[in-house]
Amino acid sequence: MELTVERDLPPVLADLPATALADQLGGPTLFDLRKPDQPPLFVSVLLHGNEVSGWDAVRALFAEITDASTLLFLGNLEAAAHGVRALPGRADFNRVWEQGESAEAAVAAEVTTYVKAANPRMALDIHNTTGENPPYAVISRLDPETLAFAGAFSTRALLATQPHGFQTRRFAQFCTAMTIEVGTPEDPSSTTRATGFLAALLADNAPPNGARVPESLSLYETAARVTLADGTVLDPDMQRFNFRTAPAGTALTRSGSLHATAADDRDLGPEYFGTNNGLAVLKRPTMLAMYTGEEEAARRDCLCYFLEPVT
Repeated sequence: MELTVERDLPPVLADLPATALADQLGGPTLFDLRKPDQPPLFVSVLLHGNEVSGWDAVRALFAEITDASTLLFLGNLEAAAHGVRALPGRADFNRVWEQGESAEAAVAAEVTTYVKAANPRMALDIHNTTGENPPYAVISRLDPETLAFAGAFSTRALLATQPHGFQTRRFAQFCTAMTIEVGTPEDPSSTTRATGFLAALLADNAPPNGARVPESLSLYETAARVTLADGTVLDPDMQRFNFRTAPAGTALTRSGSLHATAADDRDLGPEYFGTNNGLAVLKRPTMLAMYTGEEEAARRDCLCYFLEPVT
């Protein structure tokens, strides 16, 4: 896997679904479409190969992207060709942006160096949710400009303290950066959301409302990351609690046990879980996010996160 940098965005790409990009481009590609004396907007899509709404938004906005000062990164095209989050045995392309020895980490480091030197006005990473969640923004810092952009996308924002290595966390160290989670890839409104927000960013360099934080913005923090023990069976019905509070006594899976860890790797399991008939159940009312019914995503990454409000 090697990074390719291109200076032009071929119109033929607008006709291609995500699954066909690898045949056309080969691998991860950064399109440098900067204009003189205009700080670029950095946009990344397909860090997870099966999350295609970001690419479909780009396809809908080809003229606007070409006319604006932009840096466009197309990430895991090999995984996209197979319609999967990441290829078996390969690194998750959104967990390698701070360190790592993988080929994906080497590409991420190269992209980071290139984009940082370009002094971008903002970095936007577009994702689909792996479970049934309302749309929300993911941020790594709480300055007014970041919160204003988050509020312009959704009434919900998640201050993500874990996992380590995701792109927004790295890019927030040198520019305003956020991830938008636009909904499931099967839902056509996910592409509509991505297209609308990206179009607004391409058209306007200024922070929304002069970087005023919307009063309607609900802000949460990832308090714990929940992972599966071997043999645990998911309960897809638990997706109904994403960004809602599950009551004490709720069993999050159909069988097996769960682990909960803090951002500093402390074991939080005893704080959150008790047992009932061999099942891990919540000790107290807890808000969930990103609970996924997809077995591969749950085992490769995590089952869900527990949230706490940021006050």
